[in-house]
Amino acid sequence: MRPPRVQRSRLKYPLDAVLGSAAHIRLMRVILHDVGGPVSVTDAARMAGLSTTGARKALEVLARLGVVVRVGTGRAQKYDMPEDGVFVSLLTQLFEKEQRQYEDLLSSLREAVAMPEVRSAWLGEVADHDQRVLEIDALVETKALGWIGPELRTRIVPTEKRFDIIVEVNTYTRADAPEMPADAVLLWGTSEGAGSDRPLGVQTHAASVERSWKMAQVIADMMKSDPSLARRALHYTNMLLREGQGTANSDLGEWRQLLETYSGDRLRDLLVSRSSRADRLRRSSPFFAVLTAEERDRVLEEIDGSR
Repeated sequence: MRPPRVQRSRLKYPLDAVLGSAAHIRLMRVILHDVGGPVSVTDAARMAGLSTTGARKALEVLARLGVVVRVGTGRAQKYDMPEDGVFVSLLTQLFEKEQRQYEDLLSSLREAVAMPEVRSAWLGEVADHDQRVLEIDALVETKALGWIGPELRTRIVPTEKRFDIIVEVNTYTRADAPEMPADAVLLWGTSEGAGSDRPLGVQTHAASVERSWKMAQVIADMMKSDPSLARRALHYTNMLLREGQGTANSDLGEWRQLLETYSGDRLRDLLVSRSSRADRLRRSSPFFAVLTAEERDRVLEEIDGSR
């Protein structure tokens, strides 16, 4: 996209510069919403999907505009949100609204595919990022294959109208279902067995507790270098509580309180604690669900390698 032919004053129209590029918006989302605190250029670039050089240039512009501030010096320098920034509160509300809209979309899709005949359904990555088209793959019972496709289409029409999108639905039986991608969003059921012939196995309670503890150790270590993990977990927990999780609401409510009040060090200590309370909370931990595909692979590789 070409820059505007006529340039305008940044004093009169500062939002032209603040919101003038995707890089600016991505970096503001990281600092104001995803992390909510100081972050290095390298970490901001990684979380925003930008090059380090591009992120540094964009952050310098945002700092001059007063949207972010530099903290520290030299290699320890980070960028944070200013305490009295003119647009910080409004921008933060915009990012919250953006996330809430996406969560509402997922909730609507989950309600549409929640049928006894659907064993699992997932949302794949959008192939064309400029188009408002989503694709759902659903693993269904063989006896329902003849009629469930049109039924799902009918159930999804209200979501298409509400969000002004197109949703394509593909139905499969276990015999021909594709492998669920690592970065897919699970809408209904479980990821186990979708397009896979791996044995599910049965874990004893003791083995399950040990595995969740090892997973928590890896996640606690990741939190040291990725300050967005706790905020991602809090956003996800809030979404689950808004949807309502029945008997799980109690533990999720406890997680929300911890994520809102505990420091990073205290959260990491809780994650790796051997107390009965920590064992109970790890069973409903929101952290694994918010990991990227690469982060999940790292967690699973380290767990398997520690056996």
